[in-house]
Amino acid sequence: MDGVLSMITGIAAVSAGFTVVGGLAYLGRWRTWVHKRAWSADRVFPTLFLGLGGMLLATFAALLETRLFVVTAVAIVLAFVLIVMSVLLFVLGVPRWMTPRWYRDVLDQR
Repeated sequence: MDGVLSMITGIAAVSAGFTVVGGLAYLGRWRTWVHKRAWSADRVFPTLFLGLGGMLLATFAALLETRLFVVTAVAIVLAFVLIVMSVLLFVLGVPRWMTPRWYRDVLDQR
């Protein structure tokens, strides 16, 4: 059981990191990356969805052996959707309508 708990904790910790990075970027609390040429919206904004999906995956794994079938089913479906969406955003790019207003304003000023 310790190995499973370590795995769940690891998934949750890495996912929390992705969620914080993506959340700070979406909220506009972390904007310095916009001015660096190596970073783009396609690399930063999808981390929020990847992190949230990972957190739901950890929730699913933690609740898997309980009687909360509906919660675990919803968690795994949402985790799958969010992780696939983040991969598609990484690969295909983030559409303008999915970016926050502050980011669109920065692009319009250029």
